[in-house]
Amino acid sequence: MSQTVAETRRIGDKTLCTEWDTGGSSWEGSVLFMSDQHFDSPDCDRSLLKRHLDEALERAAPVYMLGDWWDAMGGRNDRRGSKSSLRPEYKRSDYLNALVEDTVEFIAPYAHLIAGWCRGNHETSILSHTEFDLLSATVQQLNAKTGSQIQIMPYAGWIILRPYRTCQGSSSRRIIDSVCVAYSHGTGGGGPVTKGVIGTNRRATYLPDANIVISGHIHESWMVELQRERCTGNGRIYQDTQWHLQLPSYKDEYKGDSWWVQTGKSPRPKGGWWVDLTVNRSNTYKKEVAVQPRRAA
Repeated sequence: MSQTVAETRRIGDKTLCTEWDTGGSSWEGSVLFMSDQHFDSPDCDRSLLKRHLDEALERAAPVYMLGDWWDAMGGRNDRRGSKSSLRPEYKRSDYLNALVEDTVEFIAPYAHLIAGWCRGNHETSILSHTEFDLLSATVQQLNAKTGSQIQIMPYAGWIILRPYRTCQGSSSRRIIDSVCVAYSHGTGGGGPVTKGVIGTNRRATYLPDANIVISGHIHESWMVELQRERCTGNGRIYQDTQWHLQLPSYKDEYKGDSWWVQTGKSPRPKGGWWVDLTVNRSNTYKKEVAVQPRRAA
């Protein structure tokens, strides 16, 4: 499935807006959300990552990267890693520069699709301890090299997905609907039993305007639908759905005598989540933009 090319712009300190011109009477589009790729780790499934980015390229689908692209634990003073466990291309004295260079080479064919990219706890840790901003350096090089316009996002914020149509005979736009996405790289450890699902009701209370709530960090994958009764200012009662999506990782640490195995952690799912949008013309009160998440696995 192909779709019209999206445009993304910043509309606030912590808000990006991605828009599509829907053209005809009906339209379908998709957005790919991913996080926790840990691209520099030997345990990153780069073939799966490339397959998902290639699918986004085929669909002309915007991509949102929600943090922890890097492991970045192989620095000289980082107790979490060791030089022996690094990929060969990173065994350099300028380790952090190597991380940037390899990412730029890998991402360059897809750079024009990346609408927004936020830091995760691994990136903020490097910034805090080394005063080097991996994400800023990478985005600057990608934008200069490819002409992309990747936006750097904060750890948590908002994304507005907004299909519109151009009014006939003019250049003015008519917004069909806005899908509000509240995102965060994520917090906490997830929990071996609840896997983080318990947080959905907490987030729903302080993110009432979100149609979708999405986060990563804990390397789990699930979707929860919360059905809500709503009331308009003129007293019309209707229902809608708030979707809660947990992004998995592209890293598989469940192998050998790894720290993951020794601490009793379970195997984790890999991949991301697609959000499919469909515009159907309707004369009813039902929203014209239908939202349907699906796994990128």
